[in-house]
Amino acid sequence: MDSRQLHYFRSVVDHGAFTHAAAAMEMTQPSLSLSIRKLEDELGIQLLKRSRAGVTPTEAGDYLYKSAVKLDALLSQTAQRIKEMAGGLAGSVSVCSAPEFNWTVMPAVLHQMLQEAPDVEVYVEDPSPSLTLERVLDGTVDFGLLPVTDPAAVARRFSRQLDVVEFARFPWVVGLPERLSDLPDPVSLYDIQDETWVVVPRNPEFIGLAELLDELWEAHPDAVPARRQEISTLQTAIPLVSGGLGVALFPETARTFKSEGIHYRHLKEELPMMSGILLSRRDADYSPAARRLMELVKKVGKERAENGAATS
Repeated sequence: MDSRQLHYFRSVVDHGAFTHAAAAMEMTQPSLSLSIRKLEDELGIQLLKRSRAGVTPTEAGDYLYKSAVKLDALLSQTAQRIKEMAGGLAGSVSVCSAPEFNWTVMPAVLHQMLQEAPDVEVYVEDPSPSLTLERVLDGTVDFGLLPVTDPAAVARRFSRQLDVVEFARFPWVVGLPERLSDLPDPVSLYDIQDETWVVVPRNPEFIGLAELLDELWEAHPDAVPARRQEISTLQTAIPLVSGGLGVALFPETARTFKSEGIHYRHLKEELPMMSGILLSRRDADYSPAARRLMELVKKVGKERAENGAATS
């Protein structure tokens, strides 16, 4: 039994006669009758009751007809779903994204993806930078988004394994607790040198915020803080600063993360901007949905960076 035989059988039942069904399918009546007879022989049961008034399905024929309708619907849905997947309108995509981008870039990306392709399932995690890199390299996730200060260095180091694309650049701001809200904008390192600095750990794979702060304090040794509180990800710094523990350096995107008791200031001392990079495997055969999402990240990241530069 195949789909062609089921199609013929459905047509005969729908038209109630071999003659009308054959005419509708542009085939001869003997050929159609032979096909149905072979189907009955194959299944070992009569499917149609034949009379001068036409044909009607037997109990077995009625069951087969209902099954054929369901199969046709399933095949049609399957074909449509495959077409949607081919066009990036269905499927699933997994992403590791640093908190810095989950504050602004990813919400806008996910909103646009939902508008364009509502049937695509997107899974977003925000692990440490080291774990993000590991998961992109081993294929656990489709791609990763990381904040770095030297994207060219990352691209050189992983040139054989990864494509590294800078999708955004953001300036840095200092987050201050409520008790320091009277400090001017911009604020100097020397104004906050007695405060505890909340910092992320170094990453052995690439230069990040920890190394950036080391370079900053090396250039201004008199402003080196006496105390530092290390945290796993920069997102953890927000409640700590808000709670009065100390100060922290954030990308400009943190301004959109509303939190009581935290105030942002530009830094008087010069700093290189933070770069957002998109990591993807060179050897991966990405689905249209994954490619669509990556293009949205680049588009939204560029828009957010330009808007931030215009308003900062």
